Amino acid sequence: MRLIPLLSAVLALLLAACTSVTSTVESYSTIPADIAPKTVHIAPGPGMRGDSLAWRSNAESLAGVLAKRGYTSSPRSEARLLARFAYSTEAPETERYSVQVPIKGIVGYETEEVREGVFKTVPIWGTVGYRTEYRTRTVYPRQISITMRDARSGRSVFEASASSRDTCDQAGRVISLMLEAALKSFPAPESGRVTKTEDKAC
Repeated sequence: MRLIPLLSAVLALLLAACTSVTSTVESYSTIPADIAPKTVHIAPGPGMRGDSLAWRSNAESLAGVLAKRGYTSSPRSEARLLARFAYSTEAPETERYSVQVPIKGIVGYETEEVREGVFKTVPIWGTVGYRTEYRTRTVYPRQISITMRDARSGRSVFEASASSRDTCDQAGRVISLMLEAALKSFPAPESGRVTKTEDKAC
C-alpha cells in the first residue's frame, strides 16, 4: 500500500517529461497508394513567407513526417505532388478548469506488533472523498493546413487541416506533433481527435 504514493510520483514525473498534443483533424484524399514517384515539393500556403526561418523550420518538420510515410521532398520540377503548407498561432487565452483533489482520511485500522507480545492498533490512511478545485492555465490555439495537387493532372488530391489548444508555448514542437496527427494515415485520409506525444518536456 505504501508503494502507491511513490508510484504515483514517478508516473507524474514521467508525464511531466513528455509533450502531448491532441489535434482535431479533418482530411480528404484521392492519392492512390501506388502513386509513383513518391516525391513532394513543399511551398508556402496562404499568408506564409517562404523566406521565413520559422516557416522553413516547420516545412522541414513536414518533410520529415512525409519521409516516414515513404515520400521524398524534391524540387518542383521533379515532384509528383505539389504541396502548400500554412500554419497559425492565435493570441494565448486564459482557460479555467476544474480538478478533483483527493481528501485523505482514515479508512480503517490494522494491528501492528511493536515488540514481542505487544500490539497496537494503528490507522490506515487513504482517500475518503474528493473536492473540486478550480484553476487557470494559458492555452495556445493553433491551426495547420496542407493541400496537394497532382503535378501531372493539376487536380487537387489532398486536403488536411488540424487545430489544437494546448499549454505548450513552443510553437515548433507543437506544430510538429500536429503534422504527425494530420498525416497519421497518409496518403489515406484521417479525421477525428488524434493525440501525439514526444519524450521531451515542453
